[in-house]
Amino acid sequence: MSKFGHALLICALLSALSSLAHAERGVVALRVSGCDYYIISAPTGYVVAEWYGGYDPSRGDLVIGSFDGYGFKTLFFNSSQNEGRTYIEDYMLDQDQALEQISEKCN
Repeated sequence: MSKFGHALLICALLSALSSLAHAERGVVALRVSGCDYYIISAPTGYVVAEWYGGYDPSRGDLVIGSFDGYGFKTLFFNSSQNEGRTYIEDYMLDQDQALEQISEKCN
């Protein structure tokens, strides 16, 4: 591998490690069978997320990632062993708000 290739690889690894260092940790609190939406219990409140590919989370899975903003995110499940693509629909919710949103989306 060339010096440029090594430098590029090191930059990519540092970027990945940096994003994990600033990530939140949560737990999949609810996953409804047959529905792509799920709830993450995070330190800042509950998060309503929509699964878009990769690892398909289950209730009780550890989640590592950025939950503090709307939009598409790459999340890591079960100590970074599995990666999944998710859309953060809403965040910083209380339990009732999160359950209401999931109820509306998973009818």
